[in-house]
Amino acid sequence: MSNKTSIEGLSALLHTLMLIPQHRWVTVRELQQLLALVNIHRTSRSIKRYLDEIIIEVFNVECNSTSMPHVYRKTSEQLLKLSKQEMLHWQLTTKYLQPIIPEALNYNLGDSLNINNPLIYNGLSHSKEQQWLHKVHVKLPTIQEWSDEQRQILDALHTALLDSRMLKISSQSLQQNQIFIEPLGLSMQSDVILLLFRLPDQHSIHTIALPLIDKAFVSTFSFTYPSDFNIELFIRNYEELVHPKLRKVNL
Repeated sequence: MSNKTSIEGLSALLHTLMLIPQHRWVTVRELQQLLALVNIHRTSRSIKRYLDEIIIEVFNVECNSTSMPHVYRKTSEQLLKLSKQEMLHWQLTTKYLQPIIPEALNYNLGDSLNINNPLIYNGLSHSKEQQWLHKVHVKLPTIQEWSDEQRQILDALHTALLDSRMLKISSQSLQQNQIFIEPLGLSMQSDVILLLFRLPDQHSIHTIALPLIDKAFVSTFSFTYPSDFNIELFIRNYEELVHPKLRKVNL
């Protein structure tokens, strides 16, 4: 049997990956038979090792271990798994930007927007997709010129939101020094980032712009995030109260 790090082993591994279907489950035995058709002969034990030790860890392939024998299938059209950071970028893009993406570009949304990748950027530099990017403007608050203290505050807010921890903040604007709050979310407005929060044992939800927070520290105390709170719905209602509805303009 060839070592899995050899050319023969790598070929067997990649063929195994290629033969895993997208929309149905497949057993190790079936993969063994399919590999034999392309003159790749491996024991079921070797194929299972490819699957469990490499393919599942690196690629978007899942295993149903409750089935006997175990079965496998691809879970995405994406060949490689995305990192947590890449997945977060993808989900944010899909959630907020996809509605403005032309239908003709939706099939290649990730590649088209990943202009930080020099290979992809160069490949699109003279394409109509790249030209389209230069015709769209999205205004979001920037933290490039923030001080170290402001960045520390933002990092503390993110940590508290991720772990459902209480925050201890100080704000001259609120005339409060070291008050404990329960952070509920961040809203990225066109010119400012808002923190949504409530005070312990209270149901009222408040907002404060991040520049108005002087200090923020993550508490060791956790809190139960309200299961009935929907930040999208809250912001929509909040904007309707703060901003009058625009009148229709006839051109």
